[in-house]
Amino acid sequence: MTLATAAAFLEKDRHVLKVVDCPAVKWDQKRLETEIRTFQPHFAFWNTATPTFKSDLRLGAIVKAASPNALTGVMGTHVSALPEEALGHPCVDMVIQREPEGTIREICEENLRAWKDIPGIAYRDSRSHGFCQNPAREFLQPEVIPAPAWRHMDTDVYRLPLKGSKFLIVAPIRGCPFPCSFCTGPLYYGRKLRKRPVVNVVDEIRHNMKQYQVKNFFIWADTFTADRAYVKSFSREIIENRLSIRWTCNSRVDTIDREILTIMKEAGLWMISFGLESGNDNVLKETGKGISVSDSRKAIWLAHSLGLKTSGHFVLGLPGETEKSMEETLSLALELPLDTAQFYAASPFPGTRLYEQATKSGWLQGGACLFSQDQAVLNLPGLAAEKVDHFRRFAYRKFYGRPKAFWNVVSMARPAALGAILKNLKQFSLWTNLRV
Repeated sequence: MTLATAAAFLEKDRHVLKVVDCPAVKWDQKRLETEIRTFQPHFAFWNTATPTFKSDLRLGAIVKAASPNALTGVMGTHVSALPEEALGHPCVDMVIQREPEGTIREICEENLRAWKDIPGIAYRDSRSHGFCQNPAREFLQPEVIPAPAWRHMDTDVYRLPLKGSKFLIVAPIRGCPFPCSFCTGPLYYGRKLRKRPVVNVVDEIRHNMKQYQVKNFFIWADTFTADRAYVKSFSREIIENRLSIRWTCNSRVDTIDREILTIMKEAGLWMISFGLESGNDNVLKETGKGISVSDSRKAIWLAHSLGLKTSGHFVLGLPGETEKSMEETLSLALELPLDTAQFYAASPFPGTRLYEQATKSGWLQGGACLFSQDQAVLNLPGLAAEKVDHFRRFAYRKFYGRPKAFWNVVSMARPAALGAILKNLKQFSLWTNLRV
């Protein structure tokens, strides 16, 4: 999405540009190479993340080989935290740290200033080849954050899981004030909430409905409900403009109440995802998130009572975790009226407090540096990473092995998706050792 918002700035400056979501449009390496050789860009930027860092570098090498004179820049939370690592690869000319749009715009100015004068980048010195890191760039003011320039992308490929309907992302808020130990959000967008004017956001939704025939939206923010007054204003604007949309969002469990959920539902909210993290209060305390198991219970039951679909997100293997606390987390997931649940492995992403804690304590399994939430890498005192992985599979088996949970998934799917669900069920069964 950041590439699409950067594109909005660049087209205002009259740049000729292309934006491609390679995984979404299923471009292979050969197709990428062909397009780069044909287009011959002056600049090439791409997003990366900890799980995909190595594969993204391989694509960067293809870009550099196909267009040797292109200035290349990589962005994302991983390289924002570890810029020197990225600059150890010849395909990367510079690292764009934190929020990238303003930095990209300045880099692409016709009268390019010396790199030392551009805030928000790290690079190799042209003479000594030593590592250079400029001061951080100020975050964009919310009123100047543009709507993504989706017209440069194939939006038809973005489809809701199970339902298959077209959807787009809308990002009304940037920044998160909460000190969760495992989250990279504040690293990228800061801790201060920057709220785009509600009128701008609703105009963006209206435009997307008309231009791309989209009625489904994911309202993206680290915590959309962090400012209740803003959420109420947003919802009222949707209602007063009679925009017939359906949307989902993420939320903390302690930032909602009956009043706020009621108006959100009236404005089109049909599903809400909560970061529950753990069913053990001591583990929750270790994360610094500031919620309790009681908060989680209240939020899920409230949303369920109002007829909203709910999704619970749990993290296994956080500091303080034991086999017993993982069992408590699973018990909570089974107890609550959740429509879907995800069980992640705790991942100490660079730039987080959990990363500092893990490296200092020697918890990283085999010195792992590239990882995802799909495989545990933390060997905690008394709890090996392998046990966490085993319990993740067990948790999925117990949660989705219940007829009610399976029916919840099927009931949200369009008829054409049922075949894919049954096909994937076999793979799921093998992974979780569930007998079908």
